Amino acid sequence: MPVLCWVGGQSMIEAMEVLLQAWGREVVNPALDVAIASPLGRMGDDTPGGVGGHRCLSLVECAVAISRASQAVSMALDGMAKDAPLGLGSRGRVLQRLAHVRYCQGPQAMAVAAQCARLGISMRTYRAQVDELHAELQAEWPVALARLQLAERGTDAHAAAVKRARAARDVARENARAERKRLADRKAAARAVKAAAELRKVGAAG
Repeated sequence: MPVLCWVGGQSMIEAMEVLLQAWGREVVNPALDVAIASPLGRMGDDTPGGVGGHRCLSLVECAVAISRASQAVSMALDGMAKDAPLGLGSRGRVLQRLAHVRYCQGPQAMAVAAQCARLGISMRTYRAQVDELHAELQAEWPVALARLQLAERGTDAHAAAVKRARAARDVARENARAERKRLADRKAAARAVKAAAELRKVGAAG
């Protein structure tokens, strides 16, 4: 699993960081296109959650991928917060609160130092908890996602998800065809310009 390095040599799991950023954006405003922030924009100590380069997903992509993924994140966090042996008890609730403070910030992103102040912890503890959150989510999220998908099978929600997935596939194919046509037209235009230039040369020589 790819990791990102904290300044000072510690590491956080890249895939979980990106997933949590997308989840946080949808929790704050599910009506918006979800932007998955580039993990490369998060390597500094004072970089707030969700800041950095990003790729904006289409509405279709959001409906197919991020909504279900975000639901699974919420399920996983809720599961962590349950008392043992079902969850992690108070430790899980600490991680759940960290997830909301770090990732569910809205348009006014909060610097890491301010997050630490709100949580009442040191920067070192903050980093350790983020690493723990990533590790626990990496274990719990696939289970939550599988449960969610199993519950949806045979339901209207599953049928709608399949329909959206097919629509996304069709859009991708149409975009690919349009791009191929655009490139072919550009090459044809270049050949026409070259042929016209050759004809002008021949005419000037004659």
